[in-house]
Amino acid sequence: MLKALSSTVVLALALAAPAAAQNTYFFPGASAASFDPAVPTPEQFLGYPIGSHYTRTDQIVAYLRELDRVSDKVSLRVIGTTFEQRPQVVATITAPEHQQNLAGLQQARRALVDPKLAAPDYRKLPVVVSLNFGVHGNESSSSEAALLLAYYLTASTAPETKQWLEQAVITIDPLENPDGRDRASHWFDQNKSWPNPTDPLDREHTEAWPGGRTNHFYTDLNRDWLALTQPESRARMAFFHEWYPNVMIDFHEMGTNGTYYFEPSKPFSTENDLIPRATYEVLNVHLAKYFAKSLDNLGSLYWTKEQFDNLSPIYGSTYPDFQGGVGITFEVGSSRGLAQEGSNGVVTFPFTIRNHVATGLATVRGAVEEKDLYLRHQRDFFTSALTDARKFPTKAYVFGSAQDETLTNRFLTLLLQHKIEVHALGKNVTLDKQEFRAGKAYVVPASQPQYRVVHSLFEELTTFHDSVFYDVTGWSQAHAYGLPFSKQKNTALVQGAPVSAPLALAGTVRGGQSSYAYLLPWSEYNAPRALVALQRAGITAKVSFKPFRAGTAEQPTDFGYGTLVIPVAAQKLSADSVFQVVSRVSRQQQVTFTGVSTGFSLGGIDLGSNNVRTLPETKAALLVGPGLNASEVGEAWFVASQQLGLPLTRLELSNFGRAPLGRYNSLVLVGGSYASLDKAAVDKLRRWVQDGGTLITLKNASEWAIKQGIVKEKLLIPANGGWADTTATAAKGKSPAAQRLDFVTQEQEGTRAIAGSIYRADVDVTNPIGFGLPSRQLYVFRNGTTFLRPSRNPYATVVQYTPTPLVSGYVSQNNLRQIRNSAAVVVSKAGAGRVILFADDPNFRHYWHGTSRLFTNALLLGPLLNLPEGPAAISAEEE
Repeated sequence: MLKALSSTVVLALALAAPAAAQNTYFFPGASAASFDPAVPTPEQFLGYPIGSHYTRTDQIVAYLRELDRVSDKVSLRVIGTTFEQRPQVVATITAPEHQQNLAGLQQARRALVDPKLAAPDYRKLPVVVSLNFGVHGNESSSSEAALLLAYYLTASTAPETKQWLEQAVITIDPLENPDGRDRASHWFDQNKSWPNPTDPLDREHTEAWPGGRTNHFYTDLNRDWLALTQPESRARMAFFHEWYPNVMIDFHEMGTNGTYYFEPSKPFSTENDLIPRATYEVLNVHLAKYFAKSLDNLGSLYWTKEQFDNLSPIYGSTYPDFQGGVGITFEVGSSRGLAQEGSNGVVTFPFTIRNHVATGLATVRGAVEEKDLYLRHQRDFFTSALTDARKFPTKAYVFGSAQDETLTNRFLTLLLQHKIEVHALGKNVTLDKQEFRAGKAYVVPASQPQYRVVHSLFEELTTFHDSVFYDVTGWSQAHAYGLPFSKQKNTALVQGAPVSAPLALAGTVRGGQSSYAYLLPWSEYNAPRALVALQRAGITAKVSFKPFRAGTAEQPTDFGYGTLVIPVAAQKLSADSVFQVVSRVSRQQQVTFTGVSTGFSLGGIDLGSNNVRTLPETKAALLVGPGLNASEVGEAWFVASQQLGLPLTRLELSNFGRAPLGRYNSLVLVGGSYASLDKAAVDKLRRWVQDGGTLITLKNASEWAIKQGIVKEKLLIPANGGWADTTATAAKGKSPAAQRLDFVTQEQEGTRAIAGSIYRADVDVTNPIGFGLPSRQLYVFRNGTTFLRPSRNPYATVVQYTPTPLVSGYVSQNNLRQIRNSAAVVVSKAGAGRVILFADDPNFRHYWHGTSRLFTNALLLGPLLNLPEGPAAISAEEE
């Protein structure tokens, strides 16, 4: 027994030696005696020192589970699952007595966010600090720092740490992006060497496309806090609204030549006027003193007030600002591997981790020492929201479409996820020449605690303090969804009962089994998905190119452009089997088919018309690989996979030369560089289009297709600091005038970019690309400088920007002049095929549902699109 005990002591001492060394480095000033030996260090648990290896997601989860097992200060919870079936976990660390009463603490904190409740006793409420790591999976030091912070808060026996846990509830989300984290960690671990090459060009430091920044569908999760398109975001949002953190930190990395960034950000120009100034001028500044001191103690360089946006609630570091807390971004210069040369010397992985550990502990210290300040601010924030709402002209927002219940329900779901108060519409009304029907539309009152988020979801913004931005300047979801909505100053608008949950839509077959045909309006958002499901089940489907009226004289129904027609007699399946398939698809896709017993319409074309055309089953491919915009690839892939249920071949650029293009009827090219396609490959693509293929190009891929002569359309391109037509410039023989500018003014170059803004366009809803849209007015998102000239063919410009297009966001006057009346979508005939050119990205960040319909129509209906030649529409002078 003594021998066994002696062996245990020796083993413990052997493990303690490297652990003490790690603790000394990452927690300078803390002695070995100040940590509970019953709590294993990350190194003891993992078997290697933190910073010597990239820790996989399963190991991170396992370590936090171990802390939960050995300590009554820690509870680990699974809040969701990723596309790749990795768990999303959050560790809550607080005093043992708080651990026994987490639900009670959450309930008590409701008084901070609900002005109707009496003000709480602030002395009895803990401050909530949320530390979030790794939303960009290849910014890997953050999740390693999460392990060390979790260890410190659990194992430290210092009186200060005990006070922290008594006065705070600390949540640690170690893996905001588990799928991206593993993609990155595998790359770094597979490519590391001994000793470590510090050359920035070494393979370890140059991740292969698409890199680990994004999630499974290449989505930037840091920009998904408002739209909530991804499962990781939805799970995180549900957890957020359980606690409403007072302080929330998002840990990031930046380029190797950077030092360390923390807020405050650039005053006014990067801040949102909806947010009380105290958030920026008091809370941010207060915490910054703690951050600065922690990095000063390490001798680490840092900077503030120069970059990054707090403009919108799309980020993890800004959404808390819209919830009465303070959200802050930390950025550390990255080693992107174990060690890399930079302008500040060799940056090592442990060094980047240590900086994050220092500021993480400083966050908890600052929040606890000024706990009362943060709790009172949150209470005041939601009270002032009601005051600000009463001053705002708009008193309510009405939205919804009786012709598109699936998308209406989707938008309703988004609002409820943000804890927004929504009411059913009490009676049928016509507002702004739009009909809203009771039971099919909803009312969102402006006067509610979530007024600032409501404003962000529905309102436009065109006035800014600056002209250079880090990211988008237009983020309204109401415009992105493309649903009818109206702003109302009328406080007497009839509101029905509050809505607490989205509707459980039940698809059906109206009229039951038919012996003739089934009809489905294309106006339903889920209709394209239903089409794909029908075709994959062996059903032949047709689409109507003209509207008609069907049904009985007593109950006629109008069916618009794009209506799906499922004839019964023309199928390979029996009539009973057709009905079974249609019934199943209606339930699964939550859409309503109408059975008809005759092809003789009450008005418009009959069902046997040549304007009712058989749809080929879509066989589509998407070019992917180095040089292409990974986000746009992911968006197109997401639409096909998640919104359509369509198997989309992702065709590597390097395989294009040997790809049998004949097996595809549609091919998608997103923005990026296609320089790797040689002349033979371009000729192959051109022949495929000429033989009947449908080529869909986005943003500068449209420019590439035009320049390669695959399609005969024209561009408008930049010249002389503004934008001009190349043919016009060449004809006049002009060249750009030389300019001389002060070096410090180079930031002005940012004004030439289009910083993600929203525009008004006119769409031809009689063109198959525009089928199903509710009206000719369409909101388009633009964040690029591809300018398409309207087509010579008067039938070919499907979407065109209006003469006064700007709706929301920043754009320079030069760019705005060029956008006016330019083409957003052009269809161009090429032999027996066609090219569908998009000037913009219709699938932007997965939430631009209004324009993503154009993309799905291009995929599913494009092969049927044959244009008449038409007369020339531009003059010889313009030509």
